[in-house]
Amino acid sequence: LKLCSCCNSGLLRSHQQKSTGNTRRPLVNFMEHSALGMIDLETCEMILCNDLRIVAPVDGSEMSTVALTYVIDGLMQTEKSSFAEVLHVYSDSKAYLPPSCQKDALRALCETKLIGSVSSKRGKLAWVEKRMDAGRHICEAIRELRAQYVCMGFFGLKGKKEEACHEIMGAKLSSNVATVLNQGNSCSVICIKDESEDMLPIKDRNATFVVSASLSKSSTKAFLDALRLSKPGDAIHVVYIKSHTDSEAMDMSAEVQAKFDSLFSCLGSSSRLEVSSRFSDRQVKFVMELKQKGETTPEAVNRYADSVNADFLVVGANAADRVARGKKPVGSVSLQICLLTSRNFIVSNWIDVSSRVYEEMVRSAQPGC
Repeated sequence: LKLCSCCNSGLLRSHQQKSTGNTRRPLVNFMEHSALGMIDLETCEMILCNDLRIVAPVDGSEMSTVALTYVIDGLMQTEKSSFAEVLHVYSDSKAYLPPSCQKDALRALCETKLIGSVSSKRGKLAWVEKRMDAGRHICEAIRELRAQYVCMGFFGLKGKKEEACHEIMGAKLSSNVATVLNQGNSCSVICIKDESEDMLPIKDRNATFVVSASLSKSSTKAFLDALRLSKPGDAIHVVYIKSHTDSEAMDMSAEVQAKFDSLFSCLGSSSRLEVSSRFSDRQVKFVMELKQKGETTPEAVNRYADSVNADFLVVGANAADRVARGKKPVGSVSLQICLLTSRNFIVSNWIDVSSRVYEEMVRSAQPGC
């Protein structure tokens, strides 16, 4: 991995001494510090190397069409072994929809986009008659395909008029997105807010990913997803928000830096060539960002993303564990980051199990809410 100068110089120094003293501190050993939110190297390599399986729901709306373009002309061009299922949930009772959104016209459009860009072995169309909420159909497709990612528009045909399932400071989360997040499985959700294909970081345009950093394993998974979804030349900024008011006991900044420095080092020196060489041309940057007065962590992350003109904000979520404990699948900080941003975002779901169990069982989502 290519680390920017701020990682190479300041990062190592921060591991060796606390801000209040000169006590030298050893670098974190990646394989021995699971308490610091590490994922074992074998699982990391599997996440980065397994063939991509993606569900792309479409309904004819602008955002869903842009999301499909990102999958076909972006991800599938970089990942030559990827497979996508283009899903449309239709109802014959909705004859009032615009002609372009009717099931046959939409199928013809999607088929043209798919077969015009990839071989027929790498994708399929799934047109399903509605028998439950569309979001639950999407979750069913995720389980059947064992998809690692679902890429969908933030709003559907109803647009911003859709009744909000969640609302924070006027920002709404649409029902289908909320349903997919509520499933509590490990499929990461790529949510497209761009309203034009020209805004997408595909083909010759490099992308910038901003990852919200913490000590959690879901934050580690967020970085791995950004790395996996990126292409050569893309930038990945791993951002930790530090507060001026944190006491020494509460200051986790050095530990977070040590965690990601160790992760960068292990992936860069992996014995698997497809890990160490395939991702050697991304620009990875660790950033310690201070909160401004009166600013929340989500606001600080969004401010930084705006300053670098990020294409994607990436947050982690341990959805299955949270749902099992009676909580919302996505934590309040991660959810606020997603709702407050005007940019595309990715919610990286993580289930904390061994690599063998992850491979065999990770797609078994909980019943829809």
